[in-house]
Amino acid sequence: MRSGLAIIGCIALTACTGTGALSGSGDASPARTPDPGAGATSTLDTRSLGIYLETMQALIDGDPVLQAEVFENAATAAEFVPTTTNRLRLALALATPGHPGADAPQAQRLLAELLAAGDTLLPEEQVLVIIHLQEVEERLILDTAARQQRERDAAEIARLSTDAAARLEAAQLENQRLRDELTDAQQKLDAITSIERSIRDRDGAPDLP
Repeated sequence: MRSGLAIIGCIALTACTGTGALSGSGDASPARTPDPGAGATSTLDTRSLGIYLETMQALIDGDPVLQAEVFENAATAAEFVPTTTNRLRLALALATPGHPGADAPQAQRLLAELLAAGDTLLPEEQVLVIIHLQEVEERLILDTAARQQRERDAAEIARLSTDAAARLEAAQLENQRLRDELTDAQQKLDAITSIERSIRDRDGAPDLP
């Protein structure tokens, strides 16, 4: 994510330079296409990309209280004033890992929606969306692969445990069978010994030592 922030910083710097060169003045701000249903024209100086950087930086490095505050602000703004800027800020907040509000599937959905409505995005914002959408999709793929591996490992452990239990039960049954056979053999031997003793007693033969 830090590498992503570095890329975004370069984008913001390039955007600032490009804005001044095209307008002939560093103070000119290109107008954004009005957001459908926003109620008013929203303008965004490309230097305001810093709001996205600040949001993500606070969510990465901030303490839990700051993280919660920043995320709540982004979510509230997107809900009540759903401009492209506010929706993108929330999408990036959701895509930023390491805080309780992070939600990669939801971030993927919002970023994909913003990208599909690309005419409402400034070029620099479109780059932001593409970069983070790719990162989120790759993370989801890795998460899915890791979950599937954990499920396979758990299934293998369960199988091994079942096999071990079955082998233990079989060994116990075999031991019991052998004990039963030994007991039966001992009983037969005792019976034979008793018969031989009776015969010797009858014939007056001395007992064998």
